[in-house]
Amino acid sequence: MKKIILYEYDKRNREDFLKQLEDAGYAFLSIMVGEDIKNVFGEITTATKGFIMDVTPFFRDDERSLSFALVVEKIIENMQDDWPVFFIIDRRYTYGFQDLLFHRLEKVESLEVTLGLQFPESKDIVGLDEKEFKQLLGAIQDGLVGNEKFKRRFEEELRKYRVFNKLGYQPIFSVLICGNSGIGKTEVARILTRTLSPDQPFIKINFGNYSDHNALSSLIGSPRGYIGSSKGELSEKLTNSRSKVILIDEFEKCDKQVQNFFLQLLEDGVFTDSLGRDYNLDKYIIVFTANLPSDKITTKISPELLSRFNLKYSFSLLSDKEKETYIENRTALMLKDVQEELNINVSPEKISEIKDIDIKKYSNMRDINAELMKRISDVIYPELFSNGG
Repeated sequence: MKKIILYEYDKRNREDFLKQLEDAGYAFLSIMVGEDIKNVFGEITTATKGFIMDVTPFFRDDERSLSFALVVEKIIENMQDDWPVFFIIDRRYTYGFQDLLFHRLEKVESLEVTLGLQFPESKDIVGLDEKEFKQLLGAIQDGLVGNEKFKRRFEEELRKYRVFNKLGYQPIFSVLICGNSGIGKTEVARILTRTLSPDQPFIKINFGNYSDHNALSSLIGSPRGYIGSSKGELSEKLTNSRSKVILIDEFEKCDKQVQNFFLQLLEDGVFTDSLGRDYNLDKYIIVFTANLPSDKITTKISPELLSRFNLKYSFSLLSDKEKETYIENRTALMLKDVQEELNINVSPEKISEIKDIDIKKYSNMRDINAELMKRISDVIYPELFSNGG
């Protein structure tokens, strides 16, 4: 019986490795269900370095994968021994191939390692040199308005973590930030992501969107075969991003099961999802936020879990001076994007009008930001959409 080597890949590398393989002289096979397999293979010549067939679409849907597995088996049976065909699969679905076609499988190997493919690594807080680390601290200092004591404590704890992670004591750096909505809690994670992984998708989980009875399944997936089974939001977002920063928003709304999950995760640095796939979060930063004052947090989060956080801090409301600083910084950032992305320059007079906000009317940055966006859109809309735009 013919057997194959299955080469699994990381989905985050797909676009990069497809180009590298094409440049290296590989061709790609695409076979539709119902297509005559012999006709497809009849076109194969030795004029290429090898053929790549991605079988991921056949195993992505659990309900249909059994019938699709028969197609893949037919493909394997019709291959000739001297054909340089590489079967590849998104490693999230390797289990499906193994379950249904174990008798056709010689072994599973890494596509990236086998073909010597190279991919850029996302930066992590431990791997930064001191100059890069100070630049990150500068980004926090400049980008986060107010809460000066937090910034000092955050730097202290990050420095300590950079030492003890190398010694194997702390796999994950975690911070819990409490306080009212719209005062900059989530901005900490956004600044870290923009600095460490500017080109990667932002990993954010919002427990305000979860219901208590299925929160853990929504997070890491439910076992295959269960009614309403899912892959899990955290698992999927980790798979789709190289970012080493995770934002867990509205954490006070999570249930006990989820708290126990994070209790173990912060201790070990690894977790296994519902499909048995392992995730190593060593050197990750997890920012937890809670829309609660610090004196109420113990009513929602267990003492055991609270003791696991590297840093716990309660953000305060912005002062009038801090609101003015936020308006100055935010306006400059948005107008820079307007100039670079839309090629529209806003006059100094209009900029002054945009920033002339009655700060007494606003208690948080979210409302100020909404007002700034309205004012900027009022200014640039006529130019952006004039004459059919």
